[in-house]
Order: sequence, then C-alpha cells, then structure tokens
Amino acid sequence: MPKIGRDVKSPIAGLFVALCMTAIAATAATAPPGAAPAPPPKLSKWQQQQLDNYKSSAPADEYFGRAKMSYLGMNNTFRDSAISSGDHTTDSGIINKVALAEEALEAWAKKYPRDPQLARTYFLATLVDRKIWIKGNQERAWIFFNRLIHNFPDTYFGKTLKRDLAIGFTEHYYAPAQPCATPSPSPLPSDTASAAAVALPADTPSPATSPTAEPSPTPSPGPVETTVAKGLRVQIIPQACVPPPTPSPAPAPTATPVPAPAASASAAPDDTAAPATVPT
Repeated sequence: MPKIGRDVKSPIAGLFVALCMTAIAATAATAPPGAAPAPPPKLSKWQQQQLDNYKSSAPADEYFGRAKMSYLGMNNTFRDSAISSGDHTTDSGIINKVALAEEALEAWAKKYPRDPQLARTYFLATLVDRKIWIKGNQERAWIFFNRLIHNFPDTYFGKTLKRDLAIGFTEHYYAPAQPCATPSPSPLPSDTASAAAVALPADTPSPATSPTAEPSPTPSPGPVETTVAKGLRVQIIPQACVPPPTPSPAPAPTATPVPAPAASASAAPDDTAAPATVPT
C-alpha cells in the first residue's frame, strides 16, 4: 500500500501505483483456494522508474531547515528572489532569504537525495545565486550547478544546464573594498633656498620657474577575469576605496568662572588724602 501522507508529486506515478495495487488485490481475490498466488505483472522500464521516483519523494507534510520550509516554499523563495534581484544584486535582505531556503534545500537533499523534485529546486537556486554577486553565493551556484547535472542528467533542468556548461560558467563577485590612500603633505621650503633668495642682489632677475605638470588621473582598474577550472571562470570586480573615518573634534574646554572678592565692611584709609588741619 502507498504511504499515507506521502506527496504524489507526479499524477501519473500516483495513478500508476494505485492501478498496480488494485490489480494485485483483484488477482489475489479471484484465485481459487489453495492455489499459488499469481506473480505480479511485469513492469516496463518507464513504469519502474515512476515507481522508484514515487518511493524517493519526500512527504508533502514534511518541512526542512530552521525556517521549516516545504519544497514549494523553497521554489517560491528562489523564484521571487531571482525576480527581485534584477540583473544582479548585493541586497542583504535578498541574501538572507535565499540563505534560509538553501539551508532547507540541503536538509531535504541529505534526507531524500533521489527526490525527483530536487532537480527543479536546484535549477531555481542556481539561477538566483548567479544573480547575487557575493563570493559565497557564486560558489554555491557552481555547486548546485554540478549537483544537478550529475544527479539528474536526463531531466529538462539537467539538460538545460549542460548547454550552459558547454558555453562556460562565470562567477561574478566584488573584491573587498580597500582604504583610500592618505595624501602626503606638501614639502616646506628649505632654509637654504630662503638664504639664497636673500643673498641675491636687487637687480638680479629672478629665474624663470618651470610650470608644474598636473598629475594625470589614475584610471580605475577594470574587472579581473581568470580561468579556475574547465568550464569555470571567475571575474572579480574592484570596488571604490573607502575613505578613512574623520575624527570628531574634541570639545572646547569650558572656563570655570572665578568668584569676585567680597567687599570689606570698613573702608581702608586713603594715604593720598590731604592731612586734616589742626585748630590752634
């Protein structure tokens, strides 16, 4: 009997299994008592393949990963993220959603490595990872790419990626940003040059100064592409330098007010005052 709760992902396979079980039960019921049961009907190669795929499928009510995702949830996440990524992206929100779906995909593939629905999910994961120009996602795209071709070569998705492999697989990701170079201070005039300028007589013409050539702008480096393995190339894209952080100015010290001295009750005698006259 088929497993209760198992997901019949192929309607043809489910119908075929049900017909086989019905035929076996009918043959056993019509057999005369005491007679040996008739052997089950021989299956064709296609029927045997469909039965094997059915046995290898994950149940519909089983979820994987920390996000507890079904295979339909993984497919929707990969498909929607590929649309949101546009031509390419480094958006952290998309990267985090794809990471949760990839964790669920790895748990699913570990438990049911021959599930035929893995082919579609590997294909969708490869599409979105190729659009995320981060080194880790580009490397996972190459892993899913080869896993699909090796495990499911006869599927539509395996054949499609085989053609891509013949053209060549190129990983794109940005190089780590480097700090910008600190400009060197302009040199101060030397004492020797100042002394020589003072020693010249007044009628001596000043030497003609040669114009200083302006430095030509340094061209920004382009992407660097290298061949890593057969069919695999890596293109590293440089980023603009990061300026050093500007130190915040130190707060100015606050002056503490000095209290004024208190006035004395008795006024001090004035020595400059005129002496009082004494009556005779």
